Order: sequence, then C-alpha cells, then structure tokens
Amino acid sequence: MTTRNKLRLGIIGLGQAASHILFEIRNTPECPWVIAAGADPRPHALDEFKKEFGGETYADAAELCRKSNVDAVYVATPPWMHLEHATVAAENGKHIICEKPMALSLDECDAMVAVCKRHNVRLLAGHTHSFDAPIRAIQTLIVDGKVGKLHAINSWNFNEFQHRSRLTKELVATRGPLFNQGPHQIDIVRQIGGGRVKSVRAQTIIDGITGVEGGYTAFLEFENGAAATAVYDGRSLFDTAELFWWRGEGGQKRDPNLASKRRRRYQEIAKLPPDQREQQLAAEKEQGRYGAQDAHAENKYGYSAKPDDLKQPFFGLLVVQCENATIRQSPDGLYLYTDKGREELVLEREARGRLAELNELYDSIVGEREAFHSGEWGTATLEVCFGILESAKLHKDIAMTRQVASW
Repeated sequence: MTTRNKLRLGIIGLGQAASHILFEIRNTPECPWVIAAGADPRPHALDEFKKEFGGETYADAAELCRKSNVDAVYVATPPWMHLEHATVAAENGKHIICEKPMALSLDECDAMVAVCKRHNVRLLAGHTHSFDAPIRAIQTLIVDGKVGKLHAINSWNFNEFQHRSRLTKELVATRGPLFNQGPHQIDIVRQIGGGRVKSVRAQTIIDGITGVEGGYTAFLEFENGAAATAVYDGRSLFDTAELFWWRGEGGQKRDPNLASKRRRRYQEIAKLPPDQREQQLAAEKEQGRYGAQDAHAENKYGYSAKPDDLKQPFFGLLVVQCENATIRQSPDGLYLYTDKGREELVLEREARGRLAELNELYDSIVGEREAFHSGEWGTATLEVCFGILESAKLHKDIAMTRQVASW
C-alpha cells in the first residue's frame, strides 16, 4: 500500500456522528487523516477528546476554524447550524465534509456552495450510503454497459429510525426521516440512475406516536428515461433486514426484535409530560454521543462490530432492473440474475461510511479537483427530498431544476 502524507482534520460537533467518525479513524491505521482538533460545547466531551487524541479543543466552532491549523473540518452539528459552520470554515480556508442533511433549505445549500467557491475550498456532501462498494459496483456495471440499459431502481427501507433517541425538535426539523435518511436513499438511486431526476411524485406517512412524518413513498423519473421507487418507513413496525439475512446498515448483525423493542420503548416515553419526555430522550441520546459514560458509544447502534462479523453494508432492500439483468445485493456483494441464472459478484471489503468520505475529500484536495459528492451533488439530492414533501402537499408531480449527472 502506498504511504500517503496525512492531512489534519478537525471535528465540529462531538455527537453521535463524531462517535462513528472517530471509531473508524482510530481503527484504520492507513487512514490519511490525523485527528487534530475538536469543537463542542460539552466540557466532558472535550476532555475525553483531549485525553484520547491529544488534539486542540474548543468550545466554539468559529474559534476552531480561526485558531487551529487543520486542513479540513467535518461538520457534524445539527443541520440548522451547517450553513453557519460551513461559512466560518470556508472563510478560514478549511475544506469541508458536511454531515447530511447538507442544510434545511435549498437557499442555504446555495449559500454553502457559493462561500466555498469564493474561498476556493472543497465542500463534500456526506454521509450517505452512495459511498458503499455495492452501490458503486452497480453504477459501474451500468456505465460499462455490461447489463444493458437501465430500466428501474427500487429501494425500500423499513426500520426503527423514528423511535431512536432524538429530541422532538430534531424530528420536526428534519420532517422525521425525510431530510435525515432521505439523503441516503436518494443519493443511492441518483448515483445508480444517472443523477438527473426529471420529476418527483410522492406521498408521506405520519407516525402516530411522534406526530411527525414517519416515512414516504416516492416515484422518480430520470431524464434518461429510467424510473425509481423510493420507499421509507421508520415507524418500527416492519424491518426489511428480515429480507436480507438480518444485517444492519453497516453490514453488522441486526437484532430481529430491535424495531419492536424501540417502538414499545418510545410508546412509554411518549406517555410522559412533554418536559420529562424531552429530558428522557436527551439523556438517552447523550449515551450515543462522544464523551458519554460509554466514551466509545458507537457500540449503541452496532457500528463497532468486528471486521470478521461484517458483511457488505445495506440501506434496505435494493433491486435494480436492467435490460439484460436484474441486480440485488448479496451479503458479500451482488447477485446478478440473467439468462444464465443467478451468479454472485463478490466485492472486496473497502473503506465504508465516513471513512470513504474522508478518502474522497483527501483525494480531492491532493488532486486539486472537485469531489464527486460535491456541494452541488448534495443540493441536487436535497432538491428531490424537498420535492417529495412538496408533492405530498400538492398532490402533483414536482419538476426538478438543480440536478447534476453521476455518469
């Protein structure tokens, strides 16, 4: 393996996302990044960060951007803070990975793209499952013409997202899973489908426990004539992992009873007075954040599974229909169904999740080129998510105008 000169990374927001980022970096010696600085308003998180990494610590994101000598920052704060934090990072010459959703409006996305261009820094829209090896392999099969013309993409994910430990204000801000999990799913179908969605028609589902959107059903038409169905339901009633060997998003083993357990737990929390309910949710959420009593709290969602226990990552059930083959994921790669029957394409275990994003940003910086998952890409994905919401409200097709190509 070629040795790469490492760059310095700052983490803005030492929450749940940061737990996963830091877990992946500390367990990947060949990672081309050094953890050099962290910003968070929680003193105990900063103390843990200083103890583990010896990096600079700041209570304020702007202070980190102004005073630290990091090459890039990972913005992992709540989405309503992303524009502010991306702006101060760009103004201080820091390249940026921004956790999904990139922002909570298209105007904010435009502002983030503009400030990064003005200061000549890279902006990468993460974190989504479009970085996963199976998704990239499907894209390659289509682009190379090995499976003929693409006809349709079908992505269905049913899980317990709605009843994880999130404050009500967070669910309201992201319209349940729409702007939180939607970027995963829409990135997948856009990357496979060519990127340029022509129109969206959709309906949403209200979760009876939280009173917030709990899912959606969307039909996407691409400019190249392909179509996609994107179905998401996070209400903890059915778990699509049942259909693919009880594997979770990261390829780890998944508890068949997890969804029902979380639904029952949230039903009990929902009975509490509002103040007590939010205090309980905040306390449970804290246990998944960096610096909590379980300092390596990525264990909470199973992301710390040993490599030998991991299969390829799954974001629900994915079936892709092409002229000469139908494709779906296998535990170790892809199943191709052709005239010859079913064959398996086994894929190498590659960098996944946020580590894949860090690799893409690194290559973009040292290669002096735009990242594939650029700010424009992230804006186009969120345009589809907003299109789902608007279509559900107006009961009509919504035309897309900000799309960018994937191939």
